[in-house]
Amino acid sequence: STQSTWDNPRWHKNNKMHEPPSSVWSGYHLKSLSQRQQLLKNTLPHLPQERELSCEVADIMVENCIGTMSLPLGLGLNLLVNDRPVIVPMAVEEPSIIAAVSGVSKLVSQCGGFSCTSSANIMIGQVHLVDLLSAEELLAAQAAIVAHKSELVALGNTRCTSMVQRGGGVVDVVPRIVGSLEAMSLRVQSGKRIRASEAEALLVVHIHINVCEAMGANIVNTVCEFLAPELLRYVPQARAALRILTNLCSERTTTATFRLPVSRLGYKGVSGLELAERILEAQLCARLDPHRAATHNKGVMNGIDAVAVAAGQDWRAIEAAAHAWAAHSGQYKPLTSYSLEQDDTVLVGELHMPIAVGVVGGALQTHPMYRYSMSLMGQPDAQFLAQIMVCVGLAQNFAALRALVTEGIQRGHMSLHARNVAVAAGSPVDLVPEVTKQLISKNSIDTRSARTILNHLTDNLPDACKPQ
Repeated sequence: STQSTWDNPRWHKNNKMHEPPSSVWSGYHLKSLSQRQQLLKNTLPHLPQERELSCEVADIMVENCIGTMSLPLGLGLNLLVNDRPVIVPMAVEEPSIIAAVSGVSKLVSQCGGFSCTSSANIMIGQVHLVDLLSAEELLAAQAAIVAHKSELVALGNTRCTSMVQRGGGVVDVVPRIVGSLEAMSLRVQSGKRIRASEAEALLVVHIHINVCEAMGANIVNTVCEFLAPELLRYVPQARAALRILTNLCSERTTTATFRLPVSRLGYKGVSGLELAERILEAQLCARLDPHRAATHNKGVMNGIDAVAVAAGQDWRAIEAAAHAWAAHSGQYKPLTSYSLEQDDTVLVGELHMPIAVGVVGGALQTHPMYRYSMSLMGQPDAQFLAQIMVCVGLAQNFAALRALVTEGIQRGHMSLHARNVAVAAGSPVDLVPEVTKQLISKNSIDTRSARTILNHLTDNLPDACKPQ
């Protein structure tokens, strides 16, 4: 249970703070901002106090710096990941995402929580070898590299000795021929001169590196650039065109799964079984239609990116990997999958995807907000951080599909959006709730309506109380 997990001392070693029993957070969304902040401070008193990025540090981080930019930071609550309760910081400007994740996570936690597995933290570096302009040259080059794999692995590890000492380092060197050898052979037989840029096939050497707790981009690129001339010792007729990591980290994947009894799925007047079947229909739409799959997967990334931004992760790399993975079959498809099991009594949801995150290096030690976010999550290691993020992605996707197949996405989304409209119309903070309420009741959520409501409300105020 959540209580027994919290009481387990193994979650508290090294003074790492984790989420206490979920009852502490009951009704959290109904509290005022100051009340939420105070409850968080009382519950997790050891969180870092410094949270803002100074302009001086920002100026060191990027070129042509002129300041910093803030985003709303909220808490995704109720997550239970491999029996471990977690508070999840989410930095996002779009309304409804945090509420959706928290609501679905509460249901999932009541039914056993999310189950997650992760592969080893293997990143792939690539060295693209060109000027091999026949099938015979490509095959011979591939064989030469395979024959000297052990020497290349050992040599690569001389450039990442500290990582080797932590149990990581170069673990494999894999030469791949990409493109069509047959097409290349036909071009050669035609007698036409072949430019490297026109070759139908080339050799790509993959360097697999266990990057331990890092995201790994810098060390992978370092090893690639170091090993490129060594590869040419065995393939002297080739030229190293590119030497850089691939963001499609296909050897570094995480899977999150939930199992929900159909009897617990009833929602907005729709029975549990009917809802499950509608979810499967929505999945089918995404599987057959790339246009729908793009929006389906955007819902997944709504959750993952929000955590990535809050936790200082390279969300651009995470997005690139996710979308490349979605298209690896040759057609862009949904990242999630859903199925009915046990004679249609259990709905199973799963998200399996590559994801590269790190808990050391980069801006994590520079930006105080990132340190704060990591503390909120209990200082997770890289694998557990990836698992948290994939669970959030799965929860957000399920919440979006559930809304789509019942009342529609706009009702809940626009209700939350109304608050932003009220603010944009110039409503003082104390009048935002009333303006929002009237916007929703009139079903007219736009700035013109908000200004009309605001003017009506302020007409009867004393002059001293009217917004300036």
